[in-house]
Amino acid sequence: MSQLKFEYKITAAYLIVGGLWILFSDEVLFSFIQDPVLLSEIQTYKGWFYVIITAALFYSFLTKHLEKLRYAEMKAKESDRLQSAFLQNISHEIRTPMNGIIGFSTLLNNNQLSDNQKQHYLEIITQSSNQLLGIINDVLDISLIETGNIQAFNESFSLNQLLDELYYERNPFMKDGVSLTLSKGLSEAQSTIMSDERKVRQILNNLLNNAIKFTDEGFINFGYQHKNYELEFFVHDSGIGIASDLHDKIFNRFHKAEIEITRLYEGIGLGLAICKGNVNLLGGRIWVESVLTKGSAFYFTIPYLLSKRTEIKESSESNSPEINPTIHILVVEDDQTNYQYIEEILTTLGYSIYRAFNGKEAVELCFKHRKIKMILMDIKLPVMNGLEATKLIKKEFPDMIIIAQTAFTENEHIKFDRDAGFDGYLSKPFSKEQLINMIKIHEK
Repeated sequence: MSQLKFEYKITAAYLIVGGLWILFSDEVLFSFIQDPVLLSEIQTYKGWFYVIITAALFYSFLTKHLEKLRYAEMKAKESDRLQSAFLQNISHEIRTPMNGIIGFSTLLNNNQLSDNQKQHYLEIITQSSNQLLGIINDVLDISLIETGNIQAFNESFSLNQLLDELYYERNPFMKDGVSLTLSKGLSEAQSTIMSDERKVRQILNNLLNNAIKFTDEGFINFGYQHKNYELEFFVHDSGIGIASDLHDKIFNRFHKAEIEITRLYEGIGLGLAICKGNVNLLGGRIWVESVLTKGSAFYFTIPYLLSKRTEIKESSESNSPEINPTIHILVVEDDQTNYQYIEEILTTLGYSIYRAFNGKEAVELCFKHRKIKMILMDIKLPVMNGLEATKLIKKEFPDMIIIAQTAFTENEHIKFDRDAGFDGYLSKPFSKEQLINMIKIHEK
């Protein structure tokens, strides 16, 4: 807006100068002044006046644009500096869990280890793997948000159930001397809402993770309240707090590397930027109230859209059928390591499995072995990809259960569901429990 105002001023100044030029033109002056000497002096002064005015306007215009160029250069250098700091930080954060994974995997080759030592090493490897996966997911999420390649997809879910799950997941792992409390602002019936459950969960996850990370004693309180047509969520803590001049900056990507105190803690500093991006997608706003050394209170809002469905969704573990190992499953996977992982899980449970290396083989096996009732379909395959294979199989076998197991993004999964007719999807890497639960849900 300031740029437009400045340009308007320049335009107005030129119009005024032009008007003066017309007002004091030679024709007008001749009609009032007959003395040629005086007329010559006036014309000289007039010429100098126009030169000075034009030079002043040009100087103002040039100065303003040089100011903008310097500001743009400063912002570009600041962005480069923050990106460099971010890359250095992420390099450290990636190498740390990688060292744990590689190091303890090597130590497991020692045949003299006790069972307790082996179990301890496996726990470290699992923890380091989850830490590394979290870093990768954060980088992918912020990339999608920055490029605008992510959308919000509303679905019906129980908000109270979601918060209960977050509470019970974290409460057993709270630091000594830190209490965790939960506040819910709606009844069970009123808390079944329409929104993007994954994004709401991710926002709360990130805020809670930060609160737990930066709170060594005291309390963490989280929850929500109903305000007019919005739900206002909050995460309060008695942690280290944030300086007032950083309240806006912490929601910018890469800025974590600039906060000295956070260097004492692990993380790449994308969590709050992801929160802001997701909140914007959900049509809300996010802000922080904090005093350094006194704790922080993060807030965000989303529209309150009550779902027409009143029943509360039960967890997959409680309402899904028991395992039915008589079902024949086709695993379409070209990567040997991924196939061996799935094969080990399914054969241990007693399932009969077939394997296809590409989509073309998958289609042929469905015609050859009519006992196949479920397919775990990779998407990126040679010869024929999983999307094309699924369309062909669904055309001939509409009752076939096909579950995508891919490394693609959430939005691409949803596109796959709609375009090809997948019945579900598993995001790589997935756990044994996630695979079993997905199969249990779709078994008939």
